[in-house]
Amino acid sequence: MATTERTAKALVYTNSGSQAGEISSLRTAIASGSTIFANDLNRISTLINNLNGHYHTYDDAYQLATYGNSGDRGNYYEDKNTAGPDSITAAPTNTAADTSITASRHNELKDAVNNIRSHFHEINDRTG
Repeated sequence: MATTERTAKALVYTNSGSQAGEISSLRTAIASGSTIFANDLNRISTLINNLNGHYHTYDDAYQLATYGNSGDRGNYYEDKNTAGPDSITAAPTNTAADTSITASRHNELKDAVNNIRSHFHEINDRTG
């Protein structure tokens, strides 16, 4: 199956109302010199996992300047939403209070974030 990369117009989170607020709060919590708590890692994991339900909006072109002597030579688009993401691995959210944050846990979070970087969405491409 051939694929064509599209440019998204917007990113829509379906699992959380305020990703931006949570990110801002976490940046403050894990600033240089701060103690990072188990709950902070669980909140980071939750942010990663909230991406599992996201989708994008995009313009689907169903006519681009028709060729020949037929058609009105107009460009027509419709707003569409992608399907949910394929192949995103969940991040662990069970970091217990008063436990050491191990290299293994850091690697699990790193792997989950890197997995997000290579995810894709299916779209329904209208052709006419």
